[in-house]
Amino acid sequence: MLLLALLVVAAVFLWRTLGDEVPGASVARDSIDSGREPRVRITNASGSVSVAGAGDLEAVEYEVTRYAVAGDPAAARSAASEVPVDVAREGSTVTLGTDGGGETGADYSVRVPSGGGVEVESEEGDVEVTGLDGAVTVRAESGDVTVRDVAGDVTVEAGGGDVFVGGVRTDTGNVELSVESGDVSLEDLIVGTLETTVETGDVTLSGRFSGGGRVSVGTGDVTARLPSGDATELDLETLVGQVSREAPGEDGASEDRNGGNN
Repeated sequence: MLLLALLVVAAVFLWRTLGDEVPGASVARDSIDSGREPRVRITNASGSVSVAGAGDLEAVEYEVTRYAVAGDPAAARSAASEVPVDVAREGSTVTLGTDGGGETGADYSVRVPSGGGVEVESEEGDVEVTGLDGAVTVRAESGDVTVRDVAGDVTVEAGGGDVFVGGVRTDTGNVELSVESGDVSLEDLIVGTLETTVETGDVTLSGRFSGGGRVSVGTGDVTARLPSGDATELDLETLVGQVSREAPGEDGASEDRNGGNN
């Protein structure tokens, strides 16, 4: 009985200690010369990453909002200001990174010359990349991923979270997606090859599609809402779920299956 009472007291003390902590934020802004076609690498342990291309830039501009918690607002802001942002440049490659640790995090908002490409590694948080002509690679353990309006190869490896890829214009390039758990939306793709593998989740293709390749799902539905002449060289398959193709404004042919393709 005494042991139980001690455990209760300890739990209450811990709850009150954590409950008294408050969050604080600190913003770091800067830019680094990069030329018009840089390769940008961003590593973030906890927090969102947003990368946007801008045609008039010759530098990488970044704003990093860092977060921390402490016993009072002033201490929390001070702790947030001490969260390091590592910045480096080697040739045309610019590297930004935050390791996180403890109860800290960082949100990245980055503007990149539109001729550049980007590689993002994120442990926890949403990632969005838009408006770049170069190759885009995103590796995200947990969080949604959006890649929109790009003209280079796209590679996405996602652990848990929804993925949207749209407005890709690379006639001979590749889009490769590997998703463990999450829904995938593909819209308006002009590519050489599309390779999409999803363990658990639904895949939807819409708009226009040009290219070949394969969409393979373990458990989930595959729906292609495309004009009848599109995606004729694209294989759609699911082990457990439904595959359907339909032109906009028409009822699509569909098939329920445990293992099959269309």
